[in-house]
Amino acid sequence: MTSVSFDDAIPIVNERAEYLRKSIYSADELNLEFTNDYLIKNWLDKNAISVVFGDSNSGKSFFAVDLAYHVASGKNWFGNRVKAGQVLYIAAEGGRGFNKRIAAVKNNKPDLHEAGRKNLNILSVQIDLHGAEDAEAIKDQTNKQDYNLLVIDTLAMSIGEGSENDGRDMGMFLTNINQLKAHFNCHVMIIHHTGKDKSKGARGHSSLRAALDTEIAIKVDGSIRTAKVTKQRDMESGKKVAFTLDIVGLGLDSEGEVITSCIVKQTDVPESVTKKKKLSGYDEVAFQALHEAITKHGRYIKNSEHFPSSRKIVDDEHWFNAFKLRRSDNVVTTDAIRKSFNRARGKLQEYDYIREYENKIWCIDEPDRQDK
Repeated sequence: MTSVSFDDAIPIVNERAEYLRKSIYSADELNLEFTNDYLIKNWLDKNAISVVFGDSNSGKSFFAVDLAYHVASGKNWFGNRVKAGQVLYIAAEGGRGFNKRIAAVKNNKPDLHEAGRKNLNILSVQIDLHGAEDAEAIKDQTNKQDYNLLVIDTLAMSIGEGSENDGRDMGMFLTNINQLKAHFNCHVMIIHHTGKDKSKGARGHSSLRAALDTEIAIKVDGSIRTAKVTKQRDMESGKKVAFTLDIVGLGLDSEGEVITSCIVKQTDVPESVTKKKKLSGYDEVAFQALHEAITKHGRYIKNSEHFPSSRKIVDDEHWFNAFKLRRSDNVVTTDAIRKSFNRARGKLQEYDYIREYENKIWCIDEPDRQDK
């Protein structure tokens, strides 16, 4: 019998432990780089996670396809510089509809298509990022750093049997998203839907928003659609672009009917979006009550990515109590007051007067009342 030497055995390597070991450095080794490692300047960083969300038929997927084409081509996107790179677009809703979107760009924006076609890669199947199998499969079918942008369209069709509203399920989904981001050193963009309460943004568990570097809301006003940054971890928030969806013909089907799709066309941001809507009624009462609550009970929350460090934050119960006092002369029940308060709260978010996270509220831009 031949003897076996342990010196010849292949050691077992814990890849995660090895990655963490190599990632540790001392403060003395810190090397601050001043290069701007963006994907789309002022909008998307390279190694980051974003969500683009909106109502059904708001144009969010057309918006994402257009953005992906610009990254693939390196052409400026809405006047912002772009670093060209490989894109993997996972069209998890699949089907003929997505292919029509690509054909629409090819036929109606030939320069954009020609510049980006070799860098735009499409995976048109439903995937499951609730479990680890598909995330590993996506990593295994390519080499590291093959992609600069990974688009997941949509979250609902990529979370498998998981629930968007369950913290554990969303945590598993985000673990896989982060592993893909780290593997490719890329930006991951997730296309998602607005929740039932539109004032609270994208639907699902709050851990999703907490994990984001960038959040972009798509809204429709007539024929104009706007994309607005509603969260930005390391850059300025509040940026907006506007576009229309122009219907284009692609040809005739077997029955002689015209096959159509849409392309994104840049337009000016409408004045109704750039100017805040004037408050009245209980909306105005609620805003006045908020300032009173902030004055009496507001606190600065430092060292948290969820709250602006220069704004005073107040608990929503302090705000409600201040609102209730302003309606004390009215013969109404507490339940009726609560309903009018919740309606006003939603309007103030919709009109971009306030933001909130985990029932803590702050004003967006009241420097005379809020900043130090």
